[in-house]
Amino acid sequence: MTKQPKPKKSERIDLLKFRNHLDNLDLSNDDDLNFWLYCNIAMGTGLRSIDILKMKVDSINFTDRVAHITEQKTKRKVDARIHSQVLEKIDQDREYVIWNKKYSTNVSLMTINRRLKKIFKDDDIAVSSHSIRKAVGRTIYEQTKNDLVSAMQFLGHKNPTTTITYLEIDKDKLDKLYTLLEW
Repeated sequence: MTKQPKPKKSERIDLLKFRNHLDNLDLSNDDDLNFWLYCNIAMGTGLRSIDILKMKVDSINFTDRVAHITEQKTKRKVDARIHSQVLEKIDQDREYVIWNKKYSTNVSLMTINRRLKKIFKDDDIAVSSHSIRKAVGRTIYEQTKNDLVSAMQFLGHKNPTTTITYLEIDKDKLDKLYTLLEW
């Protein structure tokens, strides 16, 4: 029996480059708008892809700017704050926040991943929708002065070891230790 190759691990992306790309999308185009909505919800909440793609419009309290969802992976109830700029772009007459008019269905994860790969094709990194979650988690970690508990809570992890592995914190610490030995 031949061993299956391991899938490439999703890498963190440069959020500044990513935001610049999003700022240049034509939001009058449905495909661009859906991608923009997906990415901004992902960057603003740290939610998993499946939870964003399955998010229903009626789960959002537009006054309080909060989406009330149950995460599919963990079954945990989450109140995710959504930026007012994003809420303004959501068509409240739809069933789902991210909706493909052409096929009358949710936008697929494959569609999101293809767009991400196009954006980062020159960066030589393995990128996927999960890369956004990793980058946002890492940003939270760094902006809270390396507060692991805050990053863990934001990502909804139950175990700090998961967050350490997820954010590649051990690798960073090891790299810093090696620099102490340089002369």
